[in-house]
Amino acid sequence: MPDDQPRPPAPLGETAPARLTELADLLGGESSRSKRFLGGLIAGALAGAAMAGIAALRHRRQDRPPV
Repeated sequence: MPDDQPRPPAPLGETAPARLTELADLLGGESSRSKRFLGGLIAGALAGAAMAGIAALRHRRQDRPPV
């Protein structure tokens, strides 16, 4: 099956092993599909880190006594 075509859902009994195999393929980094996945994973990690940093700064500002 080409990388551009979505895969049909796995039957319920085979879902976990099929998903683990698919995840291992995506983390391999060889196909265009895995490169898109890893790019999204990195973008999500950076966005999450930025949001956590902003929240930490807001919390830190609220804990300071007024000058």
